Amino acid sequence: MRIGKGIIKIFLLLFIHASIAHAAYYDTLPKGVRNFTYRIVQTSEISGSYNGSGDFKGYNLNANINADAIKGLNSTVDVFLGTLTPTEYANFSFGTFEGSASSKVTAQGFGGGYGFTREITGYAFIPFYKAVVDLRLKRTAKGRNSSGTLLELDNLPDVDARLIQSLIVNYYGYKPLGKWNATNFGDTEFGFLYQIKKWNTGGLLTKVGGVAPTGKIDDPDTLQDIPFGDGQWDAFGELGGGINLPLNFSVDAWTRLTYQFPNQTNIRLPDSATFPVTTRKGSTEIKLGNKAEFNIKGNYSFSDQWMTSLLYTFEYKEADKYKSPYAVSNSILSIDSEKNSHTVKASMNYSTVALYQSKKFFMPLNLNLSAQSILGGKNVPYYNRFDFEIAFYF
Repeated sequence: MRIGKGIIKIFLLLFIHASIAHAAYYDTLPKGVRNFTYRIVQTSEISGSYNGSGDFKGYNLNANINADAIKGLNSTVDVFLGTLTPTEYANFSFGTFEGSASSKVTAQGFGGGYGFTREITGYAFIPFYKAVVDLRLKRTAKGRNSSGTLLELDNLPDVDARLIQSLIVNYYGYKPLGKWNATNFGDTEFGFLYQIKKWNTGGLLTKVGGVAPTGKIDDPDTLQDIPFGDGQWDAFGELGGGINLPLNFSVDAWTRLTYQFPNQTNIRLPDSATFPVTTRKGSTEIKLGNKAEFNIKGNYSFSDQWMTSLLYTFEYKEADKYKSPYAVSNSILSIDSEKNSHTVKASMNYSTVALYQSKKFFMPLNLNLSAQSILGGKNVPYYNRFDFEIAFYF
């Protein structure tokens, strides 16, 4: 099931240019000025994603119950299995089970920046996540014997709940299913902003940096686990600019390209795309797909203190590549890993910088409230997200 894949990617927490008071994309911190930013992000319930065809689909876990999985469950089951011929035993199925899951994630981000010169600003941020996953199980298909009739085992009391846990824990070696929650840090982003040019009506800026694998990675033994990091280093470059328009309007636009370096880790290696739950694990080289992101944002300033913005983001990620001794597993793991998404974000910003400069307020700070929603995409979670940010300058 791996519901966590892609979910943490919805938290792009603390771009430093978004924390500069009423700033255009191309603005940097003044020389010697420091910035500290705190942001809290809350998602709506995440119960599914857009699939490869762009249609919404819930998060599901499918498991086919074979004879080995239920052997030893109780004496009635063992007696029944003992009556089967080797061929019947090999072809036996007690049916299929499905787990439907939903998740909710809260993230806090801590970031800082420093103006080395008028043109160059350095920054770093790290998120801290709290995630809850609720996994609910149900029987989706009943097993049939060789004559096509329903198995007598279906009449056993409480067999469904006991069977699925026995299958997952004792046969496949996963941790028990159910409600899962965790708190931990995510990956750390760091970089430098360089203001290429600034003039009266606009400017240009470039950004370079990386992402360090400081976050909790996916646990291969927990089906409902959400990773807080990818486990590999990233390097990115960004270029953009903005222009000031009449009547207090302005427009910013920028593009980011990210290269994700390969990493080696121990994962589950499925042999079926239909039933990806597997007992097989092994060390695998994973090369996550490179990413391209385009953003365009319109801004309107009511005054020196108040500004509202509307941001559109398109993101594309190439398919992931896996290298293990099992070619079938490599192919299955790459399925549906190519992604794209369309996102809209509306925000309201309040700044005291102008008041501080005129000595009418004791501190320069920024307050920002925003709501974000995904409009559509391919192999990405469907969610709504709400952010509150406060930034201090000193």
